[in-house]
Amino acid sequence: MSLREERVLMKSALHLPTVYSPPFARQMQPARTGPPIPGLAPPAPRWHRASIVKTLFEKIYDGEIPADILHRDDLCCAFRDISPQAPTHILVIPRKPIPRIGEASAADKELLGHLLLTAGEIAEKENLTERGFRIVINHGRHGGESVPHLHVHILGGRQLSWPPG
Repeated sequence: MSLREERVLMKSALHLPTVYSPPFARQMQPARTGPPIPGLAPPAPRWHRASIVKTLFEKIYDGEIPADILHRDDLCCAFRDISPQAPTHILVIPRKPIPRIGEASAADKELLGHLLLTAGEIAEKENLTERGFRIVINHGRHGGESVPHLHVHILGGRQLSWPPG
C-alpha cells in the first residue's frame, strides 16, 4: 500500500485530514551542534512522536479500524491485507510500535521471533506450507515500506517469482 493509499484509507475510515505525521519516527538530533548562538533559537527536530496519533496498524490492532483478523495474542495480531499481492496475503504486526526492522533493538529479540513463529503457524492454518510461501519485511521507501510500523507479510497461493520487485 502506498503512502497515498494509506492517507486515503485513513481519511475515509476515520474522516481525518490527509496530513501525514510519522508517529513512530525517532526524534532526530538538530543538524547544528555546538554552543547556542545568542538570539537564535535552537533548530527544531525534524521528526517528533505525536503521542495522540496512531499508525494505521495500531488502529487495526485496537479495533478502531475493521479488519479480517486471523490471529490475536498479547504480542501481535494478524489480518488479511486489504490490497493483496498474492491470493493469500496476510500481515503480522507487533503490538509494540516498532517503526521498522532496522529500529528494533536487542530487547526485541523475543518479539521478533514470536512474529516469525506466528507467521509460520498462520501459513500452516492457511494451507500454504505444502506448496510454499514467502515471508517479507520491508524497510524504508526503497524497500517498499508504506506504514511506519514493523510488519511481516505472508504471501502465498501462487508461484512467486524471483527476484522479487
